[in-house]
Amino acid sequence: MARQIKQNFGGYDSVFATTLRVLLMTESKDGHTTTYKALGEAVGVRQQTISQYASGQSQPTGDVLLKIANYFNVSVDYLLTGVSAKNKGYNEELGLSEESIELLKRAKDMYPQTDFTKTQTMPYLDELLSDKDFYEFLDEMHYYIEGLNTTKKMDEGMKAQFNGLNIEGYFIWELQMYVQEFIQKEINKLGLNITTE
Repeated sequence: MARQIKQNFGGYDSVFATTLRVLLMTESKDGHTTTYKALGEAVGVRQQTISQYASGQSQPTGDVLLKIANYFNVSVDYLLTGVSAKNKGYNEELGLSEESIELLKRAKDMYPQTDFTKTQTMPYLDELLSDKDFYEFLDEMHYYIEGLNTTKKMDEGMKAQFNGLNIEGYFIWELQMYVQEFIQKEINKLGLNITTE
């Protein structure tokens, strides 16, 4: 167990250091991202110590780790593994990140119903996630992105075989058309029948 925790702390790319950096960049306490100084003051260590935690050069003690978790309103297991215990089953079964799981859980409350909008996000999200076309779209989009990445790695000799065709531009155009077509089909499913002509 101690060995496992040490591995989670070790180095810049460790789960703990990476998770801490993400929290520092994204979690705000007054409209601003959290500074090393603010976090250090909140948990009782110097800002240089927080910098060492974020770079993977140092490890917090157990009590400081708990204070960091409380400061960001996350669990200690999330800091150590990147996935909280309450979401571990979803992570293992579906392969979703902690952020994805939490956003899915909050989706129904993200855009509360108002007099102007009588619908919420969740029905659309549920329809999209239960549509096999969506997963086929993601697979196909991955194909286009891989093609685009391959063209970026081509040297000038390989590009010359396409007789002046901007092969990278072609893959970008294909990807844009494919995404646009999928969005249009989804909008049409809602009964809006929008055409791009």
